[in-house]
Amino acid sequence: MIDVRKKIFDLKRIASKFSLIYVVIGVVGLISLDSLVSAYSINKNLEVQSPFIYGVFFIVFTGIILYLMISHMQNVIKNIDKAYKELKKKEKDRLAPYEFALDHSVDAIHWFTLDGKYIYVNEATCKMDGYSKEEFEELYLEDIDPNFTRETAITCMKDIEKTPNWRLESIHKRKDGSTYPVEVSGHAFTYNGKKYICAFARDMTKRIESRKKITNMNEELQKSVKEKEILLKEIHHRVKNNMEIISSLLNMQANKSDDLKFKEAMKESRSKIHAMALVHEFLYLGENLAYINVNEYIERLIDDITELYEFSNTQIDYDLNIDKLEFSINRCIQVGMLLHELCVNAFKYAFSEEKRNLLCVHMKLVEDEIHMKIRDNGEGLKDLTKLDKADSIGMQLIHSIVDFQLHGTINFKNNNGLECDIIFPQKEVK
Repeated sequence: MIDVRKKIFDLKRIASKFSLIYVVIGVVGLISLDSLVSAYSINKNLEVQSPFIYGVFFIVFTGIILYLMISHMQNVIKNIDKAYKELKKKEKDRLAPYEFALDHSVDAIHWFTLDGKYIYVNEATCKMDGYSKEEFEELYLEDIDPNFTRETAITCMKDIEKTPNWRLESIHKRKDGSTYPVEVSGHAFTYNGKKYICAFARDMTKRIESRKKITNMNEELQKSVKEKEILLKEIHHRVKNNMEIISSLLNMQANKSDDLKFKEAMKESRSKIHAMALVHEFLYLGENLAYINVNEYIERLIDDITELYEFSNTQIDYDLNIDKLEFSINRCIQVGMLLHELCVNAFKYAFSEEKRNLLCVHMKLVEDEIHMKIRDNGEGLKDLTKLDKADSIGMQLIHSIVDFQLHGTINFKNNNGLECDIIFPQKEVK
């Protein structure tokens, strides 16, 4: 019995089933009524109450059938309505995080049709522009962005549709007529077979204010740096001038004395001072206040030493082979003092007027080390150990600079003259 009921009230083709049942009952009732009337016509012996009782029975039975049908349909409708409400609630619960994220987004979110009409905005858009969501449904892009017209708005939508990661900086107009700068990004998407445009707008007011502040700060910093550069250049210029004054005083003192050793000592002191003053001169004249071009500095230093120590008829050839390097102030002074001592020794002890003299200065960067070679074409030294034992100020200065300032090694050898090889790390050791 239960299986029969399930088959009858199965939702599949239920309308045709109920219609068929109703037709069958109606036909059966009509046949029975017809039989009753025929029997009465033939026999003239039918009880008076029979048609009435049969009619009542037929109506009651039909009513019961209709009740069952309508009751079942009501239950079906209730179930459908309940399922729809549950589905709607589930869908609402599922979309709740997305709606929350959209409405609480800092950026304004707009959905447009391809003709630039608003169909959706989030809460941030309403707060930024002053319109309600219902009012936005009547607006177009050009109503919010005064940079667009009806024609250019449609063109813009087409550009967004064709361009991945489309971006634009523009202006939006609020309901009260005020404007604010925005950065807009747009993307095309398809929903239910129809294309739409989703745009994200971000208020750039604070960013532009910050950008202006940073620009002003940078201008102030650049101005301050420029002033400090000028000040540093002036300091280097004054240091160089003060050293020149000291050199001149030493020269004046030497001219007042008849002692040749004293004059020579003053001359060497002036030369050392000039080697250091030359560093400050390069810093003053150069663009970089931290580093000095080594090539130019060494060439200038050797020219100055030559001018100070060259004999009237001395012929000197120079072999300068120096890599492009930049040294700090301290290292440049250290290398300058080394070159000064070694070159002065060559002028004093290796060069003469009777021959063609040669001075070689090589400086190469090999991996992370600097190899420096200074060689003359003099007679050299028979006993090189004397250089290590020498108590002259010049040799003490050379060893002090190489050992304790450059953290390198030094080696003297005879190679068609006296050759000095110095190796020290490229990176300065502090």
